[in-house]
Amino acid sequence: MATKFISIFLISILLLSCAENPALIQNKERMNDIQRMLQVQKELTSKSQIPLWDIFNQPLSLDEKQAMEFLYAYMPLSDLADYQPDFFLKNTQYSLKARQEMPWGKNIPEEEFLHFVLPLRVNNENLDNFREVMYPEIKERIKGLGMKEAALEINHWCHEKVNYRGTDSRTSAPLSTVKKTFGRCGEESTFTVTALRTAGIPARQVYTPRWAHSDDNHAWVEVWIDGQWSYMGACEPDVDLNIGWFSEPARRTMLVHTRAYGRYFGKDDVVKATDRFSELNLTSNYATVKKVAVVVKNEDGTPADSAKVEFQLYNYAEYYPIATGYANSNGLTSLSTGMGDLIVWASKNGRFAYQKLSVPESDTLTLVLSQSVPQNKSESFDLVPPHATKVELSVTPEARKENDRRLAQEDSIRNATMATFKDSLWIASFAQKTNLPVDTIARFIKLSYGNWDQISAYLEKNAPTHRNLLLEMAIQISDKDFSDAPESILTDHLVQTAQSGVQKFTPDKELFTRYVLAPRMALENLSQWRSFLNQAFDQEMTQSVRNDVSVLTNWIKENIRIHSVANLHSRAPLSPIGVYNLRVADPDSRDLFFVACCRTFGIPARLNPETQVPEYHQNGQWLRAGFDAAQVTQPEKGLLKLTDQNNPIAPQYYLHYTIGFLKDGFYHTLEFPEGSDLTKEKKPIELEVGQYSIITGSRQEDGSVLSQLSFFTIEKGKLTNVPVELRKQTKELKPSGKLNLNELSLIKTSDHKTVSLSTLTAGNYSVLVLLDPDKEPSKHILNDLGPYVDHFNKWGGQFIFAMPSEKAGQSGVLKTYQLPQKMESGIDPDDQILKAISAIYGPALKDKLPLVLFCDRGGNIYLFSSGYKIGMGEQLLKVISTVEANQKMAEMQCTIIK
Repeated sequence: MATKFISIFLISILLLSCAENPALIQNKERMNDIQRMLQVQKELTSKSQIPLWDIFNQPLSLDEKQAMEFLYAYMPLSDLADYQPDFFLKNTQYSLKARQEMPWGKNIPEEEFLHFVLPLRVNNENLDNFREVMYPEIKERIKGLGMKEAALEINHWCHEKVNYRGTDSRTSAPLSTVKKTFGRCGEESTFTVTALRTAGIPARQVYTPRWAHSDDNHAWVEVWIDGQWSYMGACEPDVDLNIGWFSEPARRTMLVHTRAYGRYFGKDDVVKATDRFSELNLTSNYATVKKVAVVVKNEDGTPADSAKVEFQLYNYAEYYPIATGYANSNGLTSLSTGMGDLIVWASKNGRFAYQKLSVPESDTLTLVLSQSVPQNKSESFDLVPPHATKVELSVTPEARKENDRRLAQEDSIRNATMATFKDSLWIASFAQKTNLPVDTIARFIKLSYGNWDQISAYLEKNAPTHRNLLLEMAIQISDKDFSDAPESILTDHLVQTAQSGVQKFTPDKELFTRYVLAPRMALENLSQWRSFLNQAFDQEMTQSVRNDVSVLTNWIKENIRIHSVANLHSRAPLSPIGVYNLRVADPDSRDLFFVACCRTFGIPARLNPETQVPEYHQNGQWLRAGFDAAQVTQPEKGLLKLTDQNNPIAPQYYLHYTIGFLKDGFYHTLEFPEGSDLTKEKKPIELEVGQYSIITGSRQEDGSVLSQLSFFTIEKGKLTNVPVELRKQTKELKPSGKLNLNELSLIKTSDHKTVSLSTLTAGNYSVLVLLDPDKEPSKHILNDLGPYVDHFNKWGGQFIFAMPSEKAGQSGVLKTYQLPQKMESGIDPDDQILKAISAIYGPALKDKLPLVLFCDRGGNIYLFSSGYKIGMGEQLLKVISTVEANQKMAEMQCTIIK
């Protein structure tokens, strides 16, 4: 009897323990889906050369097992291939540690923990051991704080480490971002989300894939606090949640979205569901939305079920697909989107149809797919973004002042880190020590920032034996590579290339340096693939490929399984090592693997710079790799000549126009260099025979776009002439206000003297910019002026850059930008300039910097812009040209009358 009571007692204790410590995953539907996807993943990786699944044979706690099963069930190919299971287990243990040790840990629901705490991947970044390294520091920083206060404090911590600066689209790993102290918004938000998740606080990176009222995009952070999602600017701490410089621009978005790892069972609107991730539509959190329906039909009136439908938004001179849907059996798909204009494009089996959709005016659009391709047709679209609406903030002056004080203190902490980066004196001494040209390596070391130890080690280690190749290879990597590439990877590529003797196969120096020696192929993360591939393939295989590249393409087709969707969540390609080991890849990773193999074997190879198709060089020409029927034969070519149709500004690629190639019912943008003016090319452009489009756009001051879509054909051996014509605004430009330049003054940075704006402008036209140099919107404005400096210098008007008095310490930052020669910077005394502008355009403008105004000689304002905007340099030139032309015309008319 006693034994029976003891057994009952122990069972009761066990049940009570289970109730107090429930399993991590309790949703049975989720558990079933995890088990289903684990079988899918195991089948997909059945030919893998690495032991992916042995980790589950180790002793794991129930929480560890469930967490690891969740991660591996939905894991993208790049993460399966390029990171060890022990790496994910270690990070899983830190996630569970935060769940156990943080006061809010046990209160986070299963849904939020699994999707927005546990996963390491945020974007296309290289994964690292940030959680292991930074957990103790973050834990100490937020000790004793509540969940909301902890989230705000972590953002201050992030700002101490990282500030905004534009970079390329490869996303640095969080620790690498810390090492260089800056990043673009996608890197800042990846870093901040990682920091919040490290503390066990659910966080997600939120994107507007493209702005509607301005070129470019933006990413920020949403954080889950006590059952509610709120937003914050990444590395941009403010006095409270739901405050950021992007608050008003976000109200003009057509789509705001995020990605949730795995199958999502939450309440958010799922705009895209796949086996491995879900894309959530969060637009209604920020903007007024409307659900629009698109009905796709065949020419006989029947529903075009499964037709692909793209909701396209004009941005950077292309109709960019912000969302994609597929028609159901009734030909219907839908999207909740902002209150602006879209181009809706549908296609099935090569047939397509398109039409403008003005969301405020319509909630349903019908498209009828057509077999015929438009020939020499042009169509104009006036595209209007959602209207601007104001966001009223209730922030006390005291709170704002305290936050500004903290920001300044955090800047000083970050500046102290930057002061440890190597200066010109150190570089000169290092150059002398290594016998390397100081001018060349100065650029390398300065671009390395906190990674100087790795870059200097690479230079010093290899200078004695591979001096020439060392410098040539360094020129071939990207600016960002210097800031995060390990010495070991760079040395591997250098030494392997030198020792293999492959240079003898490519006597052309430029061809060898750019397409054999170079370790970078696209925007992938660098890896030590050269030594690995040299060992993976024997000499017989290497020689066979040199004799006939089809040997390599056939090996890839026979040994590497292609899966087009299993790596979509990562958006980062598998490394060539990962492709070889996993034996499954997406097409992009397969193409990089081909290029890497060719370069390892001494065969020049690349991704075509316009089409991204993999190519190899043979007998003086670039030939396509034959992975499918369309790529086996070399394409027939024709010629294109673009002509500038007396546009008011030189048309630039991706700023004013793009060219698209028709494939599978959609026009795919050719990737010519951004900012290039192809109308000035002396030789016609060689293009593959086929159907093409050209999109042009002229963005107006209010954010609307005058766009034109034209179609043309490239025929074999023939020259096609296509005009690049930017549509012009017909509305008369009138002043929107007037400043009394005599009553306003500036305390000049140069000599600290106070001078009136009328004295500075000296009766000339002027551009007045009120800015906060430390904030991203102001940095964009300063960057946007750079490409047009020669135009502004030729124009000769006065530029005035004014800052609030509390930002006086940042005036020196302007020296780092390329600005017009005729410029003056200084402090706006007692905010008198700001107050004068606010009297015209409304209060609270101090929270909407930068302010940009163009004034004529009398102070009449013909352009006023507040807050975030891309393309201000071009916008200023267009307004300046129009105003000056109109005033000259008026003066001529007055002269004639007299």
